[in-house]
Amino acid sequence: MATATASSFKTKDYLSLVGQFPENVPVVVIHFLRFHPVAIYPPDSPFASLEPISGRDAFYKRYAPAGTAAAKEVGIAPGESRFFSASVTSLLLHSDVPWDIVTARKFASFADYAKYQASKQYQENAVPHRDAALQDWSLVACIEEEPPKF
Repeated sequence: MATATASSFKTKDYLSLVGQFPENVPVVVIHFLRFHPVAIYPPDSPFASLEPISGRDAFYKRYAPAGTAAAKEVGIAPGESRFFSASVTSLLLHSDVPWDIVTARKFASFADYAKYQASKQYQENAVPHRDAALQDWSLVACIEEEPPKF
């Protein structure tokens, strides 16, 4: 039987992307998440000795509070939930991506989002729980617009 290994998701340098987004315009970040059955912390993680819990619980009970604290510490409002779905089914024949949840969170600007994501508080206290919780993940940032009229 194969042993699951800890995830280490590499993200882009968000601060370097700030210039690609309009200033002071809200951004919606859409998350596609698939959880580990049990959260996996690397042996050298300061969180490795925590009580084992599911990836979903590690995300909601450990990552989310640490992320909220990081946002507050850097002086931004935590993301506002715009959409959340815990039931995801692919409707395309060529795509059978088994996401557990899809969620959209709105931030005041991409600069705020980038500042929060790059903060020491977020990197040290939230990222280890995110990586332990998630088996797979996709993330896109969008600017909301009025839909075209057809």
